[in-house]
Amino acid sequence: MGNLQQSKSLRIEQRGAVAVVAIDNPPLNLLTQDIRQSLADVFESLAADDSVRATILASGDRHFCAGADMSEFPARFDRQVARAHGLNGQRMVLSIIRCPKPVIAAIEGVCLGGGMEIALACDFRIASTGAKLGLPEIRRGVWPGTGGMYLLTRLVGPAAAKNIIMTGDIRTADSLRPTGVVDALTGDGEALEAAMDRASALVAAPGQSVLTVKRLIDREFLSSFEDYLREELEAYVACYQTEDAREGNRAFFEKRDPKWSHR
Repeated sequence: MGNLQQSKSLRIEQRGAVAVVAIDNPPLNLLTQDIRQSLADVFESLAADDSVRATILASGDRHFCAGADMSEFPARFDRQVARAHGLNGQRMVLSIIRCPKPVIAAIEGVCLGGGMEIALACDFRIASTGAKLGLPEIRRGVWPGTGGMYLLTRLVGPAAAKNIIMTGDIRTADSLRPTGVVDALTGDGEALEAAMDRASALVAAPGQSVLTVKRLIDREFLSSFEDYLREELEAYVACYQTEDAREGNRAFFEKRDPKWSHR
């Protein structure tokens, strides 16, 4: 498969000129630091692989990605670890956005937190009607720390983005269709097939023109997004030093509602 790297935490296959990548960490396909690094490695390989002209980020088994592996959460109370985790996540999302070829998310099941941020980094999002999407990090005393706030605001505008992020609501794919977060809806189990149809149409178009369209449309956005990520990283490190972040972590593992101190 050209230069495309393989990974034990990802499922990767090539269908003609389309690469299909899925997180392989059942049952919920949670994001670990290793998986973030593997995704970045794969998308950087895809960018250089002339045999691939479009990529689908698919759902593994029943779910796209339920977000971060919370067992890694407490380590971020150390500032150096928080910074390293933040940079690792930013490299992952930037590798998707910087990929010069179209990237389509095929979403089944749950797509939450970091998984939602990955989907927002893609050029298109195709979701089954039964899919659930959201950025619920605020329920753990933190906020989406891998570019998700910027990416969601780009799609839905400031007021709608604040409402989704500040409430932490989890929404159905069909309710997000009018906002532009979801580009197309399918029946359950049909998102990958629909994404393949979209990818096939993109692959059939003149390749250099497709690359140029993506590059020029994203030119101003990418420059602004990279500036945003530099500021976000400092806020991310500070966030994990708060008492509410620690309380959110304790409440998660103790299976209770958090009691916020607002500090």
